[in-house]
Amino acid sequence: MKLKSVTAMMTLVLFPLATHANVMTTDLAINALNLKELALTYNQDKIAKATGSEAASQADALLVDMGIITTKDLANTKTMSLKLTSFVNDYNEPSGNYIGNLSDKNIVERVLNKWSSATIIQDKKALKQLNSLIDHGYTTGYNVINMKDDSNFNAALMIRYGHNNIKHATQLLYLMKSEGFDPKVQLTPKSSAFEYLPEWGEPNYSVTTLESGKMVSVVKEYNLDFEFENTVNKNKFMALINKYAKKDSAKETGLIAESWWQPFYRSYTKTANYSVLIENNVTINNYKIDLLTLPAKAKLQAKQVSVTMNGAEVTPTTVWVNPSFYRYMNGDFK
Repeated sequence: MKLKSVTAMMTLVLFPLATHANVMTTDLAINALNLKELALTYNQDKIAKATGSEAASQADALLVDMGIITTKDLANTKTMSLKLTSFVNDYNEPSGNYIGNLSDKNIVERVLNKWSSATIIQDKKALKQLNSLIDHGYTTGYNVINMKDDSNFNAALMIRYGHNNIKHATQLLYLMKSEGFDPKVQLTPKSSAFEYLPEWGEPNYSVTTLESGKMVSVVKEYNLDFEFENTVNKNKFMALINKYAKKDSAKETGLIAESWWQPFYRSYTKTANYSVLIENNVTINNYKIDLLTLPAKAKLQAKQVSVTMNGAEVTPTTVWVNPSFYRYMNGDFK
């Protein structure tokens, strides 16, 4: 059986200089990924084995073997173009930092391994500075992450979901997979500090008493960053959480483990049905500190934080949060 094109003509046939605008073909993808020479090693038998088709090209076969597209995708130009564009953009964008895609078979194992090795912030000097913000009443809590764990995901496609229970995370990941989602996933351990109130009773974790008598707890929590394949799936996330991970009554069933009355997730671009908060960010060494506040209070808080932390630069970032968390920020229990 003859190869689809002879070697002398291969580059022009398999890797054209132009194609229809906005359509990513397998030929263009191979060029963009710098895999032209590898594709040229595919003979007709290897092409047929990979694709099950005598009409497929070397580029088709290589991308199927890589798992970027399926043989069914070869017959659907739109689906194939979307998959190839997403992969090529991701491949050529080195700033992304994540542990895998939701469709990876061992994604939950990677999440659990990262969680098991995570610890809260150990920098005593930084903790003293941050706790003074609670002591002065400038905030009731803060989050700290190590910047090396930041996902650097595409903000237009990202949702950042916060929680404290890892069982909840594993069930959420499997739930999303069962519902057809396949985002990139990054687990970012974080130190979450909050004012502990006496009426809550005896704490079952470490509490530090400040000069004012206020008590502060610093516990290990996490952010799950998701970069969705498209904005359609990003916008479907709220409905998924409302149905399976938001408690609306004390005896509610049909929810995943440790669901909250007020789940906490945010977008860094304007998203329909989300509400605006301000995230005041401060950097200390390799740590990034997030302080969430209502927009009307953001400027005053930024000034207070800067003065308390010896002139530290405070960067305000607008975020869009889910409605129940916004209600929580306004003092509503549910």
